[in-house]
Amino acid sequence: MENRNFIRVHLPECASIKHDNQMFFANIKDASLQGLFINTNQKLPLHTPLQITVYVSPSASIYLTADVVRSEESGLGVKIKGMDVNSFVHLRNAITAQCKDHDLIMRETYKITDCIH
Repeated sequence: MENRNFIRVHLPECASIKHDNQMFFANIKDASLQGLFINTNQKLPLHTPLQITVYVSPSASIYLTADVVRSEESGLGVKIKGMDVNSFVHLRNAITAQCKDHDLIMRETYKITDCIH
């Protein structure tokens, strides 16, 4: 049974993932303010640091750093380690659009403020 501390929502967006001077493209399955699940057949070791760009619209992208925390046949679970303020706003807005509990989103925001720079 999974024990999640953050609301996770469907976020079917394309992303570029960089690691060790390599890059691949994949689709995001879902997201929270704490992490993403990336649909991919790429196999990466746990704790691999990544630079991820999620393309949410032609004029908006989410830029973040993350570590691989789960590897499955269908993809990778990553934990967000850092993102800029604009990326945080885009991610929070995408989650808020699907989760109408704004108080919950605000409580989750306080939990991840150390990741925003």
